[in-house]
Amino acid sequence: MYHSNETVQRMIEWLERNLSGEPGLLPLSKHVGYSPWYCSALFHQICGVTLRSYVAKRRLTMAALALRDENSRILDVALDSGFSSQEALTRAFKEAFGCTPREYRLSPRPLPLFVSHDVFHPWQYAQQYKKGGRDMSKGDLRDARMRVEYIPAHKYMGIWDNVATCYGTFWARHNCDEVCGIIESMTNAAHPVVTPILRAGTM
Repeated sequence: MYHSNETVQRMIEWLERNLSGEPGLLPLSKHVGYSPWYCSALFHQICGVTLRSYVAKRRLTMAALALRDENSRILDVALDSGFSSQEALTRAFKEAFGCTPREYRLSPRPLPLFVSHDVFHPWQYAQQYKKGGRDMSKGDLRDARMRVEYIPAHKYMGIWDNVATCYGTFWARHNCDEVCGIIESMTNAAHPVVTPILRAGTM
């Protein structure tokens, strides 16, 4: 399990570096050292989406964030996000989010963005260290850092569920990836330290 997740994490990291280019299955398989068929099947098994779907959704997310945060032309956003034309971006954007890129730029709204997956977690690295599967190196160590932040008066922005009574019941009723994507689409309205929060039940 650890090895499979680590392999898929390497695939994800490679895809993220190549989203605006040509993240094809063949160069991906060469990067991780497995056959294209095995890479495709393993990725689908671990991530729950196909490689093609992952790339398409991540490109749309890249485009949405660029439209929200940058002043580039929509054509440039489309090309920088890996789309062949502005029309291709517009079709995909409207199908996924129900509005055109121009409409979204003029009036940003919460969107179910597709955040990058993280399938190889720190506890899995720890398990490998315990089993002797990996050697601890200086590159694995990080200096502890501490800073003091002054947080000005602010409002909270959250997602409420009046039926859920705790985090467990909240997540049993909602799709984690979709909720995280919506929160990601609202980070422009959040303080860099105080991010959007989740709250179950009523106040």
